[in-house]
Amino acid sequence: MPALQSITDGLLIDAIHRATQRVVMIGPGVWPPLANALAQAWQRLGPKAVTVILDVDPEICRMGYGSLEGLEIVQNAAAAAGEPLGGEPGVRICVVIADDQTFVFSPTARQLEAPPGELPVATTPQPQSQPKANGIVLAKPPAALETELGSGPDGETTRTLGLDVLDQQKLTAVKQDLAQNPPKNFDLARSVNVYNARIQFVELHVGGYRISQHTVTLPKHLVSVARKNKELARKIDSAVNLIDGEDPLVGRKDVADKKLFGPPNVSQATIEAIRNDIEEKFLRPVTGVGKIIRRRDIEKFEAAVVKLKSALLIFSNLLKQALAAQYRKTAEDIADTILPEVLQQLPETWVRQLGPAPKPEHVRFRIIDDWLYSFGDPDKRCETMKVSYVFKDVTYDMLKDEEFVKMMDAYFNEPPMLEEFSAAKERPSAPPAPPKPQATFFDQNN
Repeated sequence: MPALQSITDGLLIDAIHRATQRVVMIGPGVWPPLANALAQAWQRLGPKAVTVILDVDPEICRMGYGSLEGLEIVQNAAAAAGEPLGGEPGVRICVVIADDQTFVFSPTARQLEAPPGELPVATTPQPQSQPKANGIVLAKPPAALETELGSGPDGETTRTLGLDVLDQQKLTAVKQDLAQNPPKNFDLARSVNVYNARIQFVELHVGGYRISQHTVTLPKHLVSVARKNKELARKIDSAVNLIDGEDPLVGRKDVADKKLFGPPNVSQATIEAIRNDIEEKFLRPVTGVGKIIRRRDIEKFEAAVVKLKSALLIFSNLLKQALAAQYRKTAEDIADTILPEVLQQLPETWVRQLGPAPKPEHVRFRIIDDWLYSFGDPDKRCETMKVSYVFKDVTYDMLKDEEFVKMMDAYFNEPPMLEEFSAAKERPSAPPAPPKPQATFFDQNN
């Protein structure tokens, strides 16, 4: 048997499964397959028979020495067994003891290279780095190592490693750190000079909700007649507003609290207030360029947009119902107002169809019908009510511009907006999981 060997996950898992007396592991991190084997050993061998010591630091996950999922698996298993999970900051070597078999090896930074026993991801024509021999296998561990790990004859009384116990507070801190700056999957064979910006541009668009500005093009053969009526002349050019500015669907222009609104009282002002709230909380304007958001605020921003979409959907459904009734009422009111003028100045096509002296009710019907045709379908008009947003990266030159940097410092008062370093290119990631259902705006405000 060669002195140097390839220590694979499969080799370690098999040894742990065969252990009947003790299992000990110390290393920077742990991945789910090995973590599950350790959890099963806790269940099989019971308390005091399993010891796990890790470097509980988010950088361990970002470098690829382990994952948050693996850490949570062993933490839950330790808690179930009533055992502490030990922490040893800075450890960068792995030792696994299964009964009297000892594996000592160098862990693989899996964000940079494939571990022994796994095929590298073939994303480039260049050969990828992969360790072949990364450790040694011993029989019974050295006595000094047993003593330091607390697995010798004197047990825990001599232990000097892993005395920093992992508690829920530390695990929560690691989770939050990784949520703000999650690990990436890199290809070391394609090293490039890169920069990391803490900010991004975002374009937020809320379309079609300003119903007080919605207009329709009027029937040309009736516009000139309508203009002769003083009551309609102030409203009519070649188009007319569908909703009056005083309509409840427009809402109070001075609205300050979006919580005042809920079904069935959602209005244009409601949508405006929610949108303004999002922009005030998360976005900062850059004159002539666009709006900026901090990367760490993106998740909260997207959650707020979900609430905005929910409110807009309710508003759209209310508007469809209101417009159908409003179209008919407006057309009938206009018909009643301009009927005398139209009877005196019939459009030529109507004369050919209705005769030179048609009944007033027939002319009124044609007026209403032509106006309803101009108004169109309420459902199609409401289809324009949509929320969308697009993120765009900030350019390197902009991040180096002194005036821009000063503006960002004034807005956010945070560390430098730019980090520069040489790094490996990220490998393609797996398709994202389907999004979880999220609470609507009104669910969270009732």
